[in-house]
Amino acid sequence: MIEMKVRGIAVDPDLKTPFVILTDEGEKRYLPIPIGIPEATAIFIQLSDQVFPRPMTHDLLKNVIQTLGSQAERIIINDVDQTTFFSKIILDHAATGERYELDSRPSDAIALALRMAAPIFVAEKVVINATIIDKEKYKNEMSEFKKFLQNLSPTDFTNLNPPSDS
Repeated sequence: MIEMKVRGIAVDPDLKTPFVILTDEGEKRYLPIPIGIPEATAIFIQLSDQVFPRPMTHDLLKNVIQTLGSQAERIIINDVDQTTFFSKIILDHAATGERYELDSRPSDAIALALRMAAPIFVAEKVVINATIIDKEKYKNEMSEFKKFLQNLSPTDFTNLNPPSDS
């Protein structure tokens, strides 16, 4: 397992698809994971230290976990199949010492990990199959994304989803 941290949120300018970017400590490897717009917003809100008067979904999940006496010990991005990533949230119950392993979408697990200060680990097979190693190329791409992100707000994500006709 490789511990990684959230580097930021990026949006593919052509597909308008958000990605959460994880990186290892030395920033030698980058792991872009495609995520949904609501999850990108939840992660972005936490990264930018925004506070809302009412709990958002991941804040509510954190509150429920803590109220039940548990803590998110870590999350694990444990598999990838083409562009679909899989993860688990590992919870520890303080009073009983029991450990719970919950399947989760990586985006939800990461949003929760940020709120609970839980470390993020990535399985070696995912690192081997899905990370970007060319740091110079990635720096150029990140520079473009940083320019885009400088003027980005959570409301920008809501404009990407046109209303449904149904």
